[in-house]
Amino acid sequence: MGDGRSALFWESTWSDGVDPRDLAPKLYKLAWRKGLTVREEVENQTWTRGLWRMSNAEEMAEFILLWERVQEVVFSDQPDITSWKWTVNGQYSSKSAYAIQFAGSYCTFNSTAIWKAKTEGKHRFFGWLFLQQKIQTADNLTLKGIPCDPQCCLCDQAPESAAHLCLQCPFAQEVWFLVHVWTEGLIAVPSSDAHVEDWWNEALSRASTHNKSHFAAVLLYTIWNIWN
Repeated sequence: MGDGRSALFWESTWSDGVDPRDLAPKLYKLAWRKGLTVREEVENQTWTRGLWRMSNAEEMAEFILLWERVQEVVFSDQPDITSWKWTVNGQYSSKSAYAIQFAGSYCTFNSTAIWKAKTEGKHRFFGWLFLQQKIQTADNLTLKGIPCDPQCCLCDQAPESAAHLCLQCPFAQEVWFLVHVWTEGLIAVPSSDAHVEDWWNEALSRASTHNKSHFAAVLLYTIWNIWN
């Protein structure tokens, strides 16, 4: 995105390659005047019009996510440019259009357990982002060109990432040990080199079918509270 004067706020992919219509579909239904540009909505703070009608946790979670994306917007003096993100040169090709139909057609982690977890919508939504390593940790902010301290904000001993912050960090390890004790060993302490998806799938394998939704809730609630 350039100056934001032609890209539409709700329907252009200005937010890390995703348009807010897809990023926050529930908010999109509530929003008014969807034809305004990114510049108009951000500078005048009008993108929140209609969102006062939010009535559940899922909508609130989407609002928080979108709010964070809006705070990251930096305009330039150059006009907006339309490009095809599925090719290196930004030019459309039928081959890339065909290939992208199959991208993301399967999930490598147990996503069903997230949405069935007996916890609040904001915890499930956060877990969904966490397992894709898309939460706003220093490594992701750096990729977006946003200045930040690259070190973990909790231990200051290693680069901050989703896996480190919520699983590997000494502080997180202490929290997981307390959860391990509280659950009488049912939930294990993540290894110091745990990978996000591997940790999730392995942790869920310890749960029985009838208590998996409660088990997943404890996992999601724990990473949410470490993050906060």
